[in-house]
Amino acid sequence: MKVGVCFTPNSFNFNLSQMDLVSSLKAVSNLIEKMDKGFVTFLKSNDFDEHAATEVYKQVDSLDAGAIMSLLYDQQMNKASTIPRNEPEVNTIVNAASPVYNSLWLSLYSYDIQKTLTTAANRTIHSEKSLVHYCSEVLVNITRSHNEYAEAFIQIYQNLLFLDNPQNSSNKTFDSIRKIEGGYTCFIKGITECLSYMNSYEIIPHDSHRNIANLNASLTFALTPEGTGKNKRQLKALKRDFLINGIEYKNVNCEYHYKLERIDGANGNGTYFYNRIYFGFFNRIDEEAPQIAIAHIGEHL
Repeated sequence: MKVGVCFTPNSFNFNLSQMDLVSSLKAVSNLIEKMDKGFVTFLKSNDFDEHAATEVYKQVDSLDAGAIMSLLYDQQMNKASTIPRNEPEVNTIVNAASPVYNSLWLSLYSYDIQKTLTTAANRTIHSEKSLVHYCSEVLVNITRSHNEYAEAFIQIYQNLLFLDNPQNSSNKTFDSIRKIEGGYTCFIKGITECLSYMNSYEIIPHDSHRNIANLNASLTFALTPEGTGKNKRQLKALKRDFLINGIEYKNVNCEYHYKLERIDGANGNGTYFYNRIYFGFFNRIDEEAPQIAIAHIGEHL
């Protein structure tokens, strides 16, 4: 089960000024281009096209109809498949207890962050951040294999770098989820909450201390640099070689770790577990725009 984002006649306001309408359509085009990677499917109701064309050509005196229609049909919006459901039918599906359509958990897109189109507010998508949160919810509610979780993390949390280096004999990937103590299905909410927050966190360049403090203050469990075990490890034990766009970046420091101490919903009680998300701050492509590099999700190293 993955995520569907559906456009309906209420998704956009075609009575906006040309500048504002173009801006809203470019924003959604950017969202599709970034998030249409496998976990998210973009759809449109079967009354969307007629509504859009009617509204645009009603305003030919104030809108460049050709430019607007190009944004709707010649660019990223063209990836949205038309489904055999009109807006009221789509609304019924999305507002159901289980919003399932063709193996997708359905949601609605709204260009206006102040306008909620669904009974459950989280099923109205306004931005990348709200879409990522909704995808995270689906990961928590629909159990899947550890391999499927790992694949979904890469497709959803696209502002993060995940260790992917097939040519490295020891550390090929970030995914040790299957080795999580206590069973990976019991920690998915903790993992997705961490990744979701990191995905939208704006890193302060050249200040790991403040970044760790900020992340630690906002997340459920402790997030720290390597502690007393640091002196017992071999040199480079928590450094990883990342392969990014065909270029290998060696010895990325990934000593920072998020402690997945309790199973989901334990509220600080019960068995303590030694599961970890190890990561680092990667700035070798652009020093002023660093990213969080996820080296390991699994057992304590």
